[in-house]
Amino acid sequence: MRTGSYLMPDAKGGLQEVGLTVELRRDPLTGRSGRLAHFQGFHLHPADISEAVESSRERCPFCPERVLQVTPLLPSPLAPDGRIRHGEALLFPNISPYDRHSVVVTLTREHFVAPQSFTTTQLADGLGAARQYFLALAPAPRGTYSLVTWNYMPLAGATQVHAHLQAFSSDRPGGLLEEEMRRSRSFFRRRGRTFWEELVSQERAVGQRFLAEGRHSAWLTSFVSRSVISDVMVVFPHRQSLEELSRDAIEEFATGLVTAVRFFGEEGVVAFNLALYPAPQGESSEHAWLHARLSPRIYFMPSIRGSDTTSWQHLLDEPFMVRSPEALAERLRPALEAALG
Repeated sequence: MRTGSYLMPDAKGGLQEVGLTVELRRDPLTGRSGRLAHFQGFHLHPADISEAVESSRERCPFCPERVLQVTPLLPSPLAPDGRIRHGEALLFPNISPYDRHSVVVTLTREHFVAPQSFTTTQLADGLGAARQYFLALAPAPRGTYSLVTWNYMPLAGATQVHAHLQAFSSDRPGGLLEEEMRRSRSFFRRRGRTFWEELVSQERAVGQRFLAEGRHSAWLTSFVSRSVISDVMVVFPHRQSLEELSRDAIEEFATGLVTAVRFFGEEGVVAFNLALYPAPQGESSEHAWLHARLSPRIYFMPSIRGSDTTSWQHLLDEPFMVRSPEALAERLRPALEAALG
């Protein structure tokens, strides 16, 4: 804990010393640092995204009247019809691929669905389509990761308003996941126990950041979050990838996601990122459990579109939070307990 102080002129012409506490934290697995710095008087201010929604509607490539005409096809061994469909979800190749195998999964027929309006079925079908795609690629080369991400709304990096996942198979999953794998292997060698098992056990016992638990997943807030208003983390015990999740497990995951996204939407959040962190295929990965992070995104100042990404995160790789994970957990816990109980 550290205290930043300054002198503030008062009404009498004097100076009053003001002290604000800053808490420095380290991620329990990677050791990466982050800080909890309470912005004085910070409040969530909902951003108006109606213009982006309406201006993008007419030419949206993912809407039903265009998607089959303008999107590419998969090779027939992966999908006889060139695309994979699960309910409303439709999977097809990404025209701007991240790697050799890179696809998009549209989640809804509607052009725009607000955070409060997604259904469990929509998200479960989208994840199910991604799972089917990864299974069609099998057997994947050793060291391959089955990655799924979601950038919801332009503030979170989306290039289309229409809700869609991105799925890709790669042996280069990104620096953070590679570091997590190294650290979790090291933890397992030293302790003879999976880091994720110990994390869930300790968070459940302490209770401050533990949210809820279902038959297939444990939900908590991250001690060091990427979001300035704190992340939600999901851990899938004894599972290493999306391919290993049963239909029931995917539906439970979707139920929790819908609940958390609805909660953030009711707070005024209009954008978020989601990522799944799998273990690599084809190698012993008892040290790693599949997990996911849901990270809400905000404008600090919607009137000037003041981004929540600053030099701290972008150039120094130092996350900071203006709302503590413990405060988020206290507010979100009742809704998730009810949904997963």
